[in-house]
Amino acid sequence: MTSKFSFKFSGFSVWLEPDPDQSSQMISEMEYLRTKCGGSEAGQHTFIPHCTLLYNTSLDANDGEQADGGDGSWDKQTKQQQGEYMLRQCLEEYHKQTADTTCNDGQHQKQQPNDDKQLQLIPTSQYYFPYPKTADNGKGFGCCISLLILDTTPQLKLLHDIVRNRFPPDERHGDSSVSDCDNSNGEAEEPRFRPHMALIYAPEDQENVTNGWLEKYTKQNEEEKLYEKWIPAKQKDQTIDDDGKEGAVGWNAKYLSLWSTEGTLDEWYPIFKLDLEATL
Repeated sequence: MTSKFSFKFSGFSVWLEPDPDQSSQMISEMEYLRTKCGGSEAGQHTFIPHCTLLYNTSLDANDGEQADGGDGSWDKQTKQQQGEYMLRQCLEEYHKQTADTTCNDGQHQKQQPNDDKQLQLIPTSQYYFPYPKTADNGKGFGCCISLLILDTTPQLKLLHDIVRNRFPPDERHGDSSVSDCDNSNGEAEEPRFRPHMALIYAPEDQENVTNGWLEKYTKQNEEEKLYEKWIPAKQKDQTIDDDGKEGAVGWNAKYLSLWSTEGTLDEWYPIFKLDLEATL
């Protein structure tokens, strides 16, 4: 019997998507892994590269005309309208906080963390993450994930904070006003944002998982930093400084998007996506 990834995800998710024009090699890698881990028959359905900002959140109904019809129901058009409204609010706030600001002395300066750089998704490592069904009090996906860990740049952290403050609490981060983790001093801390991009959700009992192939392949990619080859050369050229040294490089973030992630991978669909460079 063929093992199958059948986890049913929940709610709505806010994603940050890389520029499709820069992502072809990463998409090819994802397709290779999908095929090696059973393909569609094993529940390995195609999904686009993305960094999840929020998972299993909801659309609130506290915005007057943007709310539902009064009976708690949400049709597809209403979801799209509300999703667009909330994403635009987030992007407007992001643009506002990264725009020129006036200091108390009347001088203009660029507010951090923009630093005149386009928001990028910069990989720092490739990581093998087993996530069995028993994990997190039974909330585990029942799979093993090969993923890219991303640099938590100031720009990415800022956008995540804005999205988290605008949307209702999600499954990963909870209420932005409530801290539910303890530090070494016994004081409450906010859940840490760990940006990443999943490449594959392989069933935990799939052959190339149980025989160790996926874990070995992931670790080899990490040792050789092969994922850096998935980034277009022109991106690397733009990071070379006057001394000829190459800085951190990644994919340009292109879209802030809202997806319905209710159900299995093949049941996901986009509600609305907004170009980060859009004039609002």
